[in-house]
Amino acid sequence: MTNQSEESNNTLMCILSYLGIFALIPYLTQKDNAYINWHSRQGLLITAIAIVVSFGLAVLTLVPAVGWIAGMASMLFSLVVFGLCVFCMIQACNGKKWAVPGIAAFLEKP
Repeated sequence: MTNQSEESNNTLMCILSYLGIFALIPYLTQKDNAYINWHSRQGLLITAIAIVVSFGLAVLTLVPAVGWIAGMASMLFSLVVFGLCVFCMIQACNGKKWAVPGIAAFLEKP
């Protein structure tokens, strides 16, 4: 029975790892679980990048000549990040480590 409870907890932690700021929960509580820790760090990195890019696009929407393009890019970017997070959740719940290209180098522990 403990194995099923542990598996259920790991699934929950994998899902939380890709829900924005909620990735802090598995990051802070599952430090001894390398698999969950890796996914939570990737989720936090995706969240940080999404915040920075979204802020930059929001600022660009204030520029009259390119505001509507930045607004459309912001909506598209949000959809891409959402899809990426859902894909990563599915991979994590299936026991796979799929590193997002371009940010995998930041996931290595110092």
